[in-house]
Amino acid sequence: MSRRSHWDDNPKHPAGDWKTEVANDDTRLGYLDWVEARSEMLAYEDSPGTVEASLRRDAVRIRATDRLGNIAYIHREANGPMRCTLANGVTAALFYAGITTDEMTCRFALDDCETADQALAIVRRYGSLDYGYCQAGPPPGWDSSPTIPPALHLLAGLLGQIDRLAAILPEIIGQIDEDAVKRARAFIAMELPPGSREA
Repeated sequence: MSRRSHWDDNPKHPAGDWKTEVANDDTRLGYLDWVEARSEMLAYEDSPGTVEASLRRDAVRIRATDRLGNIAYIHREANGPMRCTLANGVTAALFYAGITTDEMTCRFALDDCETADQALAIVRRYGSLDYGYCQAGPPPGWDSSPTIPPALHLLAGLLGQIDRLAAILPEIIGQIDEDAVKRARAFIAMELPPGSREA
């Protein structure tokens, strides 16, 4: 780009506009530098494709496993928001993946990162020493069966928790509506393939 003489007026960016900005203390640039900065700004605003390309963020799937074997996933689809999901499909706070010191700072850093490796480094920096973090695929059945509503998985998990509670506290069995539990089990048996049921 050839620079103009100091006395030439750019028709798209008149010297009068520059003088107004200088008088209002909105710029400290000289006229030619101001014209160049305004031209670049307008070119950037007129090309939304370059903005889209710069915001591209990879998909992320990080598995967090604590010492007891509990698993949570920190994940996002490409260009999507960062989320935390427990192994049973329940959405949770990053706290459940061992991010206990400054969850919001970690979340902001994760939302800004572009690659899965950057995300893993951030999670390891903010994560608990009681957790192991690694790149991982999605939880079983997470992406492989998108037509199955997550509510069915939640219902299956709830029934598993009812069974566990009944084994621990047998006196509670009298308070459980057995007909509702049988209907729920029959519904799950019809709707979910056997390999995707939560125990």
